[in-house]
Amino acid sequence: MKNGFSFIEVMIAVAIVGVLAVLGFSHLATVNERQALALDAEKVLSVLATARGQTLAAKDGFSYGVHFEDRKIVSFRGASYSAGDTNNRTFTLHDAVHLANTALTGGGAEVTFNKLTGATAQSGTLTLALLRDPSLTKVITVFATGVAQSN
Repeated sequence: MKNGFSFIEVMIAVAIVGVLAVLGFSHLATVNERQALALDAEKVLSVLATARGQTLAAKDGFSYGVHFEDRKIVSFRGASYSAGDTNNRTFTLHDAVHLANTALTGGGAEVTFNKLTGATAQSGTLTLALLRDPSLTKVITVFATGVAQSN
């Protein structure tokens, strides 16, 4: 009678450990992507709230707004977005997240806030989604009052 393990037994054990590791890493990646989606939704809400707050405070005498693109959002000052303005602040989305849909009043890709009231004429929704699984989304609603919230 031999003591120890045969080559086949060792290979079966290595295969089982490999399968379990792949399943574990796959689940961990999904959890990380979901967390990135939630964090990016909070980032968008924060940038919107900051722009609205700066407008209400009449910071430097300007109104402020936020411009939306597929992989980034840009906070700007003034009545409209200008890509080359040195005062723009760009915030990139996580590599696993993108802006899947922008449905704002007027069909544009930016929200600007009115002085004194903080209201906006560009109310609507913004949908962030995972690139790998577009069914996982966060919808941000911008109300006419300028206040925004996420689902």
